[in-house]
Amino acid sequence: ILDDGGELAMTNKRRLGRIRLQEDPISELPISRLGFDPLLDLPSTQRFAELLKRRSSILKAVLLDQTFAAGVGNWIADEVLYQARLDPRRRANDLSSTEVTRLRTKLKYVVETAVATDADKDLFPKTWLFHRRWHRGRSADTIRGHRIEHVTITGRTTAWVPTRQS
Repeated sequence: ILDDGGELAMTNKRRLGRIRLQEDPISELPISRLGFDPLLDLPSTQRFAELLKRRSSILKAVLLDQTFAAGVGNWIADEVLYQARLDPRRRANDLSSTEVTRLRTKLKYVVETAVATDADKDLFPKTWLFHRRWHRGRSADTIRGHRIEHVTITGRTTAWVPTRQS
């Protein structure tokens, strides 16, 4: 119970969350270290390209790095790279200007779609990798019949389609 009589409650099944009460959260750690918000503050294409050029890490790692783009998790990173037709093992600073534009466009599209549907997976487009990314063995194909491969990148399971992502 707070001083004003209000209550604060948090439910976190995975027990990974924390609550920090701060005076000026935007300018204090850890929030001050977060990268851009891909929904509310997506950089221009030129600025996005500049941010990628500074990073020699592989694309999957860059997208998961919260100091690059806040809130991008594992499935979103995989979906963005699938939609952008980019190999998750490519170096961020090695993309052409066309690939940078495609990556930015698909990041915006995936995040906006997830938010617009209130992350209701049943409302995601049927062609998304999301619907089949957890399948293994014979059923590990996209709806269009492309083989889904699973590799571990930066300690995370990565679903990708080598025949479509280069």
